[in-house]
Amino acid sequence: MRITASAHYQFDTAEGAEEYGKLLPPGGYMVHVLDKDTGSVQPYTVTLFHQMKCLDILRQEYLALEPGNTPSPVTHHCLNYLRQSILCRPNIRLESVKNTVGTAIRDYESVCMDWTKVYEEAERNYGVFLDWNETRGDI
Repeated sequence: MRITASAHYQFDTAEGAEEYGKLLPPGGYMVHVLDKDTGSVQPYTVTLFHQMKCLDILRQEYLALEPGNTPSPVTHHCLNYLRQSILCRPNIRLESVKNTVGTAIRDYESVCMDWTKVYEEAERNYGVFLDWNETRGDI
């Protein structure tokens, strides 16, 4: 995926909300892993999906927050979580400073990793978990 300026992911439109919703796989942001020692299925969150979920939570809270109100505990969690994620995996390229109002776009091409397989595996995992949950048998 190449990063460019986009009209997508507007924070305050129905289309933007739908686009944010589609950042997660159809089964949500959790995957389930069989613990071979106990035979139980344990839920986990894929970091990529957790980050996308937090972005959407921040978007929703930004829209709903009224002056004088404080952000929710989940918003505090998401801000801290995203801060930690950025600090652990930073992009340290230099970016030109075009203006001070936040409308500048990157003047270099940035190529992201292909995460298609992560989404495919999460969808497969969700299907397996549903089947296992319905039959209460082995995965």
